[in-house]
Amino acid sequence: MCKKGFFIARNNFQNNSDEGGKLVYDYSHGALGTVESQRCCHCRFNDTAYINARCGRLMSFMTLLQALMMARCDIADPCRRAGTDALPQEQWFDFIVVGAGVAGPVIAKRLSDHPWWRVLLIEAAFNAINSSLDWQYTTEPTQPYPTACLENGGRCFWPRGKMVSGTSGMYGMMYMRGHPSTYDEWSKLGNPGWSYAEIEKYFERAENPVNRKHARNGMFKSTNSSGPMTIDYFTHKPAFADEVIRAADELGYKTAGLRQDRQTGFMIAPMLVQDGLRGTTSRYYLRPSAKNKNLYVLTNAHVTKVLTSEWDKRAYGVELIDKEGVKRVFKTNKEIILTAGAIGSPQILLQSGIGPRRDLQALGIPSVIDLPEVGRNLQNHVAVGIPMSIKDDFYETLSVDSVNEYVYNRSGPVASTGLTQLTAFLETSYANSPGVPDIQVFFDGFSSSCVRTGLDIECHDGTIGDCAERREIVIRPTLVNARSRGYLKLASNNPMDYPLIYPNYFTDEIDLKVLLEGVKKVIDLTKTKKMQEWDLKLKTKPHFMCSRHKFSSDAYWKCFIRARTGPENHQAGTCRMGPDGVVNHELRVHGIPNLRVADASIFPILTNANPVAPIVMVAEKASDMIYTKWMKDEKSPQ
Repeated sequence: MCKKGFFIARNNFQNNSDEGGKLVYDYSHGALGTVESQRCCHCRFNDTAYINARCGRLMSFMTLLQALMMARCDIADPCRRAGTDALPQEQWFDFIVVGAGVAGPVIAKRLSDHPWWRVLLIEAAFNAINSSLDWQYTTEPTQPYPTACLENGGRCFWPRGKMVSGTSGMYGMMYMRGHPSTYDEWSKLGNPGWSYAEIEKYFERAENPVNRKHARNGMFKSTNSSGPMTIDYFTHKPAFADEVIRAADELGYKTAGLRQDRQTGFMIAPMLVQDGLRGTTSRYYLRPSAKNKNLYVLTNAHVTKVLTSEWDKRAYGVELIDKEGVKRVFKTNKEIILTAGAIGSPQILLQSGIGPRRDLQALGIPSVIDLPEVGRNLQNHVAVGIPMSIKDDFYETLSVDSVNEYVYNRSGPVASTGLTQLTAFLETSYANSPGVPDIQVFFDGFSSSCVRTGLDIECHDGTIGDCAERREIVIRPTLVNARSRGYLKLASNNPMDYPLIYPNYFTDEIDLKVLLEGVKKVIDLTKTKKMQEWDLKLKTKPHFMCSRHKFSSDAYWKCFIRARTGPENHQAGTCRMGPDGVVNHELRVHGIPNLRVADASIFPILTNANPVAPIVMVAEKASDMIYTKWMKDEKSPQ
């Protein structure tokens, strides 16, 4: 018997509690109608009501929307979600993968394809979106004086995904490989096998571009095979996005035929999206493998350290704290692979005694391997949001009609991220090489907030009727090849304490100059005929920390950049790959042959685009190396 799905009718509604205390709706008021779900399921999954937590329970339309999304099996997909916080009965596994963000699901799935290998994937967070889905890291001020995020006392806020799928469960879904020259630089730094020509096949192994436009311009595939990750465009975009593309044409930028080796220009970005649903490696890799008996996904279990043998320096297990706060140990016959991200992976290594000996001993942590580079080489893309406005009635994009369009057709405003699907790659005078952009531009606007009524005449401020005639947008030039390098270190020997993070933004003055040029290039858009038709204008109210400078002067924008620094969620580099780094070209931690790291932390140089694609590539290549090594060992005579 299929569970009924919901749709929303354009009437008033009320809610009551049934005898079990669950939220139900009075159908006699026409608020919810029922339709047979196209994909029916028999299981239930208790997601926390995140929309209610974000918007408040008094906003009736958002409460209704929460119920709708949780009730639709074809949206919530409860039957295929991988993971449980119940401890496995076994203590021994062939492979233990730590972290189910972007890379972990890829490696766990690929290794579990071997039917005789037992794989344990461990995730510190839940397999559900909840009110604590964000690790909420806060960085430390640059020493000896702050250089960025000055309006917050020099401390920057780093949202990081605390859920199965990690930060890919909350980012904008853009899929970009980055310029090939970056990977060629990786290879030149002493990492054979990592040039673009050598790693391209691992991108292709993952990708399934379904839009014909991708095939025509050669953006992705050079083979006919299809990977698990569906890459497509959103089915809806604001008309203003195409108008910005036309403005870019006026400025002489390319707006068609862009790809990895021809990045410079403006585009509607390809996205990890399928049938209007966010694409993550959890959805694409883990869920199809959820019933594999040799794969166990353990959630709500915080790995605190890797356990190593004193006499041969091999990793034999991990220590974790389970949902009850009890320490547990799980052991491996073969390898441990850290995929906990650019913050989590180095923190686990440091707590395990793998890192700078002097720092560890000062905290009372016994040194296992002296690796000074653990936690160093921290890189991130850094942006500044330029507030602007256009002449446009500021109506909400989320309404009863748009929700129904999404439920039935997977299209409309709910099936996109608004203006954020538009992006640009630009070159400044400081670009390392011609044709290699050092600025990426993001656009924010035409997205939904917590609406009150769901009516298509609701304004952005919640009022009904004639809306303000100006719509706010934000354009974010973003530095994507920063020269400044940061670091992180442990705050204490308590593995549950967050590390101290020093991003050191703008400690190299050139980074500030590059971003200043990016700001000027963004402002150039306001001078085009097409944008003048929309009356695109800067907001001219000076920032309170920069009012001593003439508005829009170089001095003003430098002050503004330092005051309103906007870090992206693109952290990388803290377990750098290289002969003098943390891992070798096979991603093995130096000195510990069966411990690998395979996430963004191994990047010697951060790519100049959104990092999800290269993280997946690293995971695919790591899986291949691990599989090849152990298959060879199993076939060799004993």
